[in-house]
Amino acid sequence: MKKILIVDDSKTNRMTLNFMLNDWCEDHDTELDLFEAEDGQIAVDMFKKEAFDLIFMDIMMPNLNGIEATKKIREISKKDAMIIAVSALDDNESKNKILQAGAEDYITKPVNEDIFKKRINHYLSLVDSRKHKKFNAEAINIINNEIFSRRLTFIIKDMTTLSEFWDYYLLEDTKYSDKLTDLVRVIYGLGLLQIKLKFNFEITIEESDNSIFFTMNNIKLLNSELVERIISKNYLSGDYKVSGDKVTFEFKKVIKEVVVTKDVEQVEEVVVKESVSEDPSNIEVVKTEEELQIFDFLDRDDIEELERFANELNSLMMLIGSSELQDEEVLQISSYIASFSRVLTTYNETYNISDALAKLSEDIEANIETFQEKSKDIALLCQAFNRDLLLWIQKLFYDGAPSVDFLDSSIISNANMISNFIVPASNDEPVEQLDDIFDF
Repeated sequence: MKKILIVDDSKTNRMTLNFMLNDWCEDHDTELDLFEAEDGQIAVDMFKKEAFDLIFMDIMMPNLNGIEATKKIREISKKDAMIIAVSALDDNESKNKILQAGAEDYITKPVNEDIFKKRINHYLSLVDSRKHKKFNAEAINIINNEIFSRRLTFIIKDMTTLSEFWDYYLLEDTKYSDKLTDLVRVIYGLGLLQIKLKFNFEITIEESDNSIFFTMNNIKLLNSELVERIISKNYLSGDYKVSGDKVTFEFKKVIKEVVVTKDVEQVEEVVVKESVSEDPSNIEVVKTEEELQIFDFLDRDDIEELERFANELNSLMMLIGSSELQDEEVLQISSYIASFSRVLTTYNETYNISDALAKLSEDIEANIETFQEKSKDIALLCQAFNRDLLLWIQKLFYDGAPSVDFLDSSIISNANMISNFIVPASNDEPVEQLDDIFDF
């Protein structure tokens, strides 16, 4: 029997929804287990003890309003309950706030009974679907067939489309971006190898409850032994499989959940690795996320200089790919990168970044014509590189970062990738040595 919670400070409103739900039960010859809460805090407390399928949430309530209550419930569990806002507030701001907090739909008071009953059909159908997930047996990946039907495919023909893959997983879809950096970098590197050899290929992403699978095809054109060597050398944190013309990487999801301790009445945020079994004994609880820290090893004048260089560089990077780059503009790009490097070179904490930027500046200055010719191919990569520099300054010295080497690998790898595109390859270099592209 499905459990439904009605949250409203008005007894009349709770009674109205109760009547409508009971009428719906009579129409469908079924039963629902109905509960009530008179404010948001009571609803949150009840949710900690009961597994509700559907929650109707008012917005304006005493003690804890519906928006805050929805946030707290979503912190406890993102999937267990469908939350529907029911409110007399019919403005876009209120709707957006509660939907952003985690509600999935919005019903305006006074509630139209016919519309309400039709929506109940849809809501309960969705609840059933979530409990009985159907997997897609025709998987693309070569590790697991128990995946969801949704699938995302990047059709890679050139540097621009490969950069779309990079940007999507490290800049746009940030849910796992901090954990995906190494994997995306390896896939990106293999993609660069394919593009250099003028091979078209696809990167397909599939998902199960516990994992995300990234599959690249046409790798048989690269030589499977070379692919194995590249991956084993550069991807040490996850599982992968090479077979035929495909390589599949498995990325284990990590889900943030909130757990209430038994002995102390407080909520503790932990990171929980999903387990195939629902047995709580199989859930691995690890330490909380690293605390963010604002670092002060750079002089304030140096930080301000870095900001100026990065902002000037940002304006120039926006020109790449969108217009004909002049020699002077390319030299300016090289100069700002070199200046950024010079500021960092005197600090031990930033020596690795400084070294990579110095090399990139030299490579750009020595290959101005090639940089201009390939500007369209490297435009997105250059912009991503500069966004990392700006983000690095903002996080380390203003907002806080988990570690002093935050974004180091991304900045250094982007710098090396840009260099790899503009520095002419040696004609006598055998294909087997192309895995050096990963040595960043």
